[in-house]
Amino acid sequence: MELLKTCGTRIVNKRNEEILLQGFGLGGWFLPEGYMWKLYTKCDRPRRMEKLIEELCGPAYAESFWERYLDSYITCTDIAFIAQKGFNSVRLPLNARTLFNEETQSFYPGMIARIDKLIEWCREFGIYVILDMHGAPGGQTGTNIDDSENDMPELFTVQKHREDLILLWSLLARRYKDEDCIAGYDLLNEPLPNWFGRYNGLVLPLYKDLAKAIRQVDTRHMLILEGVHWATDFEIFDELESGEFDGNYMLQFHKYWSTPDIESIQKYVDCANKLNVPLFMGEGGENNLDWYAGFFNMLTGHEISYSFWSYKKMKCDNSPVTFEMPGGWDRLIEYMDNRAKLLLPEACDIFDGFIKEINRSVINNDVINAIRRQIPVSIPAEYFDEGYSVSQREKGAEIRMTEGITILFENGKTGVPDYRRYGGEVQSDTELVAVKLFGGEWVRYDFEVPEEGKYQIQVHCRAREDNTLAYIVTDRGISADIKIGVQMSGINAGGELFLEKGRHSIKICSKGIIYLSKIRIA
Repeated sequence: MELLKTCGTRIVNKRNEEILLQGFGLGGWFLPEGYMWKLYTKCDRPRRMEKLIEELCGPAYAESFWERYLDSYITCTDIAFIAQKGFNSVRLPLNARTLFNEETQSFYPGMIARIDKLIEWCREFGIYVILDMHGAPGGQTGTNIDDSENDMPELFTVQKHREDLILLWSLLARRYKDEDCIAGYDLLNEPLPNWFGRYNGLVLPLYKDLAKAIRQVDTRHMLILEGVHWATDFEIFDELESGEFDGNYMLQFHKYWSTPDIESIQKYVDCANKLNVPLFMGEGGENNLDWYAGFFNMLTGHEISYSFWSYKKMKCDNSPVTFEMPGGWDRLIEYMDNRAKLLLPEACDIFDGFIKEINRSVINNDVINAIRRQIPVSIPAEYFDEGYSVSQREKGAEIRMTEGITILFENGKTGVPDYRRYGGEVQSDTELVAVKLFGGEWVRYDFEVPEEGKYQIQVHCRAREDNTLAYIVTDRGISADIKIGVQMSGINAGGELFLEKGRHSIKICSKGIIYLSKIRIA
């Protein structure tokens, strides 16, 4: 593998070829969160999960459980699958509490060996690794996601934690300085939600001290800086000037549950351009397939690297990999709610079953297809890649507001669409939108064909008047007329079309007023 570095706003290899990092955050492995186990706030972070299992099953069993869990949750098979699906990177969340022994000021041998093993797997399959400090010493967010002990961002209030983080990154950089498989060091995940904003002024000085310590032992790898408030606020970088911080770094933002358009991330693009550094979308996901088909394709179109969150979790259809809830899990939840006793043998059986289910994980291919916009896939009409308009945009859905194509709510309301679909639920009827095309207007949709063959394009649409004509044109010059009625329906366009493997596009052109809901290609 070739070492990556920054070159202006691009990530490049040693031949100066641009590389877009596209992959997954391995959430839940070294730092599981409660929602990933369907426990939510009842048991929301590793230290509380550890306490629960030890309380129910005893320390010997708990130790055995966690070894089996770490052995099973992410394996070489997962890395091979990620590579086989065409992705090229993983972001590995680290928990300082389980990686770094504060007393001996050194790594815990078992945990650092697991990181070494992951890097070995990734090197074998050509996958880059981003080391992500998800849980810093003392905690950088004061919430469950960093395994905080006291729900305070003690990294910024206790000097010892700050010193330990600097040492920990120095040790990691020294260990991996010659490892080309490492893409970069994500110095701090989502520091300081806004209710701890009084500490925001401490973040950039910490980044500078971390960079100084790392550069003393590793001058090769990219540094990655996140904004504050869940990596959505870049104001801490306002004082930086181009070329000031380091010659090899990039900025990272996160995005959830909001409009998946370029306007919503323009402030991050502008900041990265001002500083002349690459931009990385380090976390986005936990939504439905329609949102994925829009957002990740938009990032690719604007040459922004990304890492989908999260790769695997229990009983879901909106992560690439999932596993079933084990038998008796409801009894565990009742126990946590103080509604039931749970004896040691039953508790051990439940957690044994949990490990068995992880080992029987299954693939949600629809998630992969949506992220890559790969056939078979449904594309909501508002996620067009390019559009041409001749009429004035009408007031309606406030998305893609800098573009001329009219986007309306199906029910006639106005405002910003609500894209909060935490568990992957379909968009509610009250939030459905349609693209309105006038005669002479068109929209284009890009998609990926995984292997050559015959495919069918279905356009879900309606017209103001019966028998309104439109036509489709593919990037290979194939065209077909379609006749549209006043009722919303799916219309097969052109029968079966032969498409070669690779990237394709379809343009829908209107000869009258039509309303597009979605495009289905299968």
